[in-house]
Amino acid sequence: MKTRKILALLLSGMLAVSGLAGCGGTESQEPQASDTKSDIKLSFIVSYKDEYLGSLDMAVKAAAESKNCTLSSTDCADDMDKQIEYVRAAASSGSDAAIVVLVDDNRAQEVVEAAGDMKVVFVNRIPQDDAVIDSDHVYIGSNEYTAGTEQGKMLANALKQAGKSDVSYLMFQGTAGLFHTVQRSERVLEVLKEEGITATAAAEPIDCGYDRNKAMDQMSVLLSEGLDMSGVDCIIANNDAMAMGVLESLRQNEVDTSGLMVVGIDGTNAGLMAIADGSMLATVYQNAAGQAAASVQAAINLVTGAELTTDINYDVDEENENIIWIPYETVTAENVGDYL
Repeated sequence: MKTRKILALLLSGMLAVSGLAGCGGTESQEPQASDTKSDIKLSFIVSYKDEYLGSLDMAVKAAAESKNCTLSSTDCADDMDKQIEYVRAAASSGSDAAIVVLVDDNRAQEVVEAAGDMKVVFVNRIPQDDAVIDSDHVYIGSNEYTAGTEQGKMLANALKQAGKSDVSYLMFQGTAGLFHTVQRSERVLEVLKEEGITATAAAEPIDCGYDRNKAMDQMSVLLSEGLDMSGVDCIIANNDAMAMGVLESLRQNEVDTSGLMVVGIDGTNAGLMAIADGSMLATVYQNAAGQAAASVQAAINLVTGAELTTDINYDVDEENENIIWIPYETVTAENVGDYL
């Protein structure tokens, strides 16, 4: 099911990139390879393959294949020094462009230096120093401020409908210090406040590195330390994987989750299924296929000297023409069927 979903998402992403997407229902098709043979060599160098980034990896491979590009994929095991070496090796081996999911978004300049004359497309994790983003080193991704905003709005709406304005929450965060961790975490709380919700942390935010198992373990630790979940109204997770880990821990410890509002980000298959069965309230869908297709096309455009936006119909940043945004989408029980 997951593979079929990725292929379907890739098709929709490629149609959006090429400007061929239309309205109304259409029969699902497999992505079609280009008739033009390409000699472009790409390297996809990903921080590590968690549930979401694993899907992105699959989608990048499929997008490159559809464009007849040669692509190699490397998992850096969350090691920034390895990532820099892999980028240097890609340049030395003749790759025309590297598509990079940063391990540490504070060290993008080192990636640029390691790449030398090789073009770089940063994807999914934006460099914190946007000065490195220029005509040879571009960014394709989704706005994390929007992710936190939409997560906060959906949670605030549900809390209001339940007649709650003073709530207790637990927050499970991604890797500390990463820009998207900060944006997702801060913005959701800002929105709750803006919406008139007084939210009090039942425990300090927990760094789980976007990992399902770490979130599950940390939730179990909180329970073993005596946390009373009957006083917790909602779980705010920086991604669906951690939300799933928290829910699994609660189930294993026989905690009643029927009144617990759980929100995530990414729209992974597991997260979507949890919304469908009522375990999760909502998620903010991050379009892996759209990011993949736009990243591959951007790499092709950089290598061939075409305009960055050629065959890419997503929005360009208002302040930096070398940044392209793939929109987030909100998913609740009302529309989850559209994503499954």
